[in-house]
Amino acid sequence: MKTRNIVLYSLLGFLGCSIGLACGKDDETLTNYDYYLNTYINNVKYTTNSVSTLVLANQTGCLTTKSYSVTNVGQINVDSFFLDCYIKHHNKNIDIATMKAGAYKIYDGGQLLSSSGCNGDLIIGLVDNSIPSIFNNTILQSTNIVHNITNITKKDSTATTITYVITGNFSCNFKNTNNRIIPVVGTYKLPLKAAK
Repeated sequence: MKTRNIVLYSLLGFLGCSIGLACGKDDETLTNYDYYLNTYINNVKYTTNSVSTLVLANQTGCLTTKSYSVTNVGQINVDSFFLDCYIKHHNKNIDIATMKAGAYKIYDGGQLLSSSGCNGDLIIGLVDNSIPSIFNNTILQSTNIVHNITNITKKDSTATTITYVITGNFSCNFKNTNNRIIPVVGTYKLPLKAAK
């Protein structure tokens, strides 16, 4: 299991470098971007307005009869932390169209490519850069997890796809290998494409 998590976090790090998302510490003023991931990690605000087009298709989820995709919500890569956030969702419009605003779950980043998670659930990985071992140095805590999708809007369509805009908020805690709790709170807005 530890080797699998090392491979997954290596993949996440590689993907973060290869897709080149812009992020950084933000001041207290709010900036309105079309798509974003805004987070408070350990009570410090960070934001990214670059939304990846990275989609890992044909993944498994809680329903074995459905095909899932995992779409990158955004990444925060600063001196203190590396946060990587994904949303798991069905591939077809008929399934995305049934999503409703409401409560969903959050899974640890080590489960990115596992069958954990359903349509609308987040997968969040956090690396505490103050600890020399960058792999498996935090784990998502199982209590005080909140993830709400607040709005789902159909944006546009082509002959083969429909794009939805999803907004939401979340809060959770990670514990690092030094037993320090790191609170993570955020909001996001991203596009999801579904096949017709």
